[in-house]
Amino acid sequence: MAGLQQTNSEMILLSWVRQSTRNYPQVNVTNFTTSWSDGLAFNALLHSHRPDLFEWSTVASQQSPVQRLDHAFNIARQHLGIEKLLDPE
Repeated sequence: MAGLQQTNSEMILLSWVRQSTRNYPQVNVTNFTTSWSDGLAFNALLHSHRPDLFEWSTVASQQSPVQRLDHAFNIARQHLGIEKLLDPE
């Protein structure tokens, strides 16, 4: 049952992320691994809830995946109080 509950929770969370990022054509979240590796999903999720924090077009078009991930983690830490738990490298 624990595995089923986790799977259901993951599906709900994935659905929420997809809903939150649906207006970002460059972002296609299908899982919790490879869909996040280019940094676009993290930034889109932040931008969808706090568009005042940064310009989406700048992040989406001008930075490398590592820079985009670092940007998202820094924005989350500085403005939302979410500690950086992952290293973009």
